[in-house]
Amino acid sequence: MSSVSALLRDLEATMSRGSGDERVQILMRLTDLFVSSAAGMGDDQISVFDVVIGRLARAIETRARIELSERLAAVPNAPGGVVRQLALDEIAVARPVLVGSPVLSDQDLVAISAAKGRDHMLAITERVDLGEPVTDFLILRGGRVVTHAVAANQTARFSRHGMGVLVMRAVQDDALQTTLGTRGDIPAELVEQLTLAAKNSARRRLAATLEPAMASAVDGAVERSAHAVSAELQDDLGKFSAALAEIKRLHDAGKLDEAKVAELAGTGATEHAICAVAILARLGLPATEQIILGPDRDAVLLVGRGLGWSWETTRALIGLRKGDGKSAPAVERARQSFRTLTPVTAQRVLGFLRMRDGAQ
Repeated sequence: MSSVSALLRDLEATMSRGSGDERVQILMRLTDLFVSSAAGMGDDQISVFDVVIGRLARAIETRARIELSERLAAVPNAPGGVVRQLALDEIAVARPVLVGSPVLSDQDLVAISAAKGRDHMLAITERVDLGEPVTDFLILRGGRVVTHAVAANQTARFSRHGMGVLVMRAVQDDALQTTLGTRGDIPAELVEQLTLAAKNSARRRLAATLEPAMASAVDGAVERSAHAVSAELQDDLGKFSAALAEIKRLHDAGKLDEAKVAELAGTGATEHAICAVAILARLGLPATEQIILGPDRDAVLLVGRGLGWSWETTRALIGLRKGDGKSAPAVERARQSFRTLTPVTAQRVLGFLRMRDGAQ
């Protein structure tokens, strides 16, 4: 590391008296030395370059920072502090490391997205093998353009919740429907929802091109089809009929609230609790049953938080589940997730759930 020692001496002189061009020259020398030796370096050696290159990078012009970002983006053990510093720079500087640097963790990418906004998010959507924490954040906070970009990334991985939100948005977004149609990782139950959304979009486009009389005929055919589907659902919903009647009476009398939901769930009155949540959350019974008893354990947390309910009430609803979904470790993980879930995010997702439910 004698070369480094010599460069450090030059650095001190350059930082105190040197011009901008001289700073760029010594930065390039340091970067050349690091890139040529990186494979054999230990953490202590890398940390020296992290401090020195980071100091220089703050004192050079944009063009030189862009070149530095391009050179470090492909280095698997590039100095982490420098890479994060570049990633938080203006987008021209940040883009190479945002797209390609393996040094940036999921946590880094989420923090950068939150701090910098859409241009940085769009660069992140181009990364290979985006992880679920990142795609979840991009979907919820990125807006339509970012959502389309991340949905089009065929190597990105999505959580069940994240993919569910994409499908919900596709109900009102034909272009997103098309993009999602190219993916092979959509769960079967969401494929059905996406197919229904595509059919409804096709019906709207068809009706817009027809004469009024023909459009009316199309609507009539759709209504008849909907009645047929509704008839098929009656058997499935029959088990709720008595409970639903009682819950509606409570609601009409002004006696249905969070406390009543907690009481019903706490006593194991599953059908009554599901009906109560459905009415208070303005969701259908099939959707509410899936939220409380289905495979997505986070769904009930989102609804509880979105309605402003306490953890105790949400915990009582979790207690209605079967299997390991209500084991002590699972409940503790749920409690932590509930605490970190922001009401704004939960309310937004609850709105998507209502929109999706209304479209079916």
